[in-house]
Amino acid sequence: MKLFKKTVFTLTIIFSGLISCQDSSSEDFGLLTEATLSKEEVLSAAESLDFEYPISAVSEISTAVQINDEFDLEEYAISTNKPKINLPVAITIDETTVMITSAKVLKQTISMNKGRKKPQFVFPLSVVLEDGSVQEITDKNGLKDYLDSLDQGVRPVFVYPLSVIKNGNTIVINSVEELKGLLKRYRGKRPLLVFPLSVILEDGSELEITDKDAFEDYLDTLDEGVHPEFVFPISVIKNGNTIVVDNADQLKRLIKKPKKGRKHQFVFPLSVVLENGDVLEIVDKDAFKTYLSSLPSGTKPVFVYPLSIVKKGETIVINNEDELKEAFYH
Repeated sequence: MKLFKKTVFTLTIIFSGLISCQDSSSEDFGLLTEATLSKEEVLSAAESLDFEYPISAVSEISTAVQINDEFDLEEYAISTNKPKINLPVAITIDETTVMITSAKVLKQTISMNKGRKKPQFVFPLSVVLEDGSVQEITDKNGLKDYLDSLDQGVRPVFVYPLSVIKNGNTIVINSVEELKGLLKRYRGKRPLLVFPLSVILEDGSELEITDKDAFEDYLDTLDEGVHPEFVFPISVIKNGNTIVVDNADQLKRLIKKPKKGRKHQFVFPLSVVLENGDVLEIVDKDAFKTYLSSLPSGTKPVFVYPLSIVKKGETIVINNEDELKEAFYH
């Protein structure tokens, strides 16, 4: 979210504060470590509340469950008869993070915000893949799959403009800076880094990072699509186990989900028509990304046909825009 840290897609929450609802009962002093909720309460919380993830819960067989994002929370609610969320949990209220230590207050928070929705993307939207091709995302599950396909620390690259629904109003977002104003964070399901760790800066020096907030500050200094460069070995926690990672390849294998297959890849070089009528040859995916970023909001690429794409290992000649749309999205 760098806002843009690839993380769970949780948008900034809008709901009234609940601090005044807390009482002085024994629950509020940390004596209760679990909040037993109904399925409906957990699903409502996933839809309306902005938790500071990860949070922990208890499974049907009384084992610990790590919940990394709202998608996990929904899956947990659906699969568990008696959901139990471990306390405390942190929730963002009016851009202020509040620590909830009481099951009573957590239930009140969920109840008071039932039916509210966090800012939501308007689908379809498009993203630029690593190879420079554009992928259309048609729904929330598609967005989840896309985020989970990214390496840790790699930002999503959206094609602008896109739209977000906030407080019932549709807002057109024209740039990454505008999106940062709405999104708090987004991370896919990733192993958790163990701090402290060190990274190599652009000038070759090393920076020690002591906690998650410092890591997010470091990610904010990176350009879109730039990977963090860790000083190995580092440790990560995955499925409750601490794993020592000795190099970048091991880390990539650990955090990378198998790709489900890209819909297409452009064959370079290809050409586009500029606004002044000139034709620009694009020789590779980096040049294509640069071209896309240069387009005014709402402007689509104007390709010179024919061009070729690779789809499912087969090279296909595309003769017009209609054929390109058909190849991209079907």
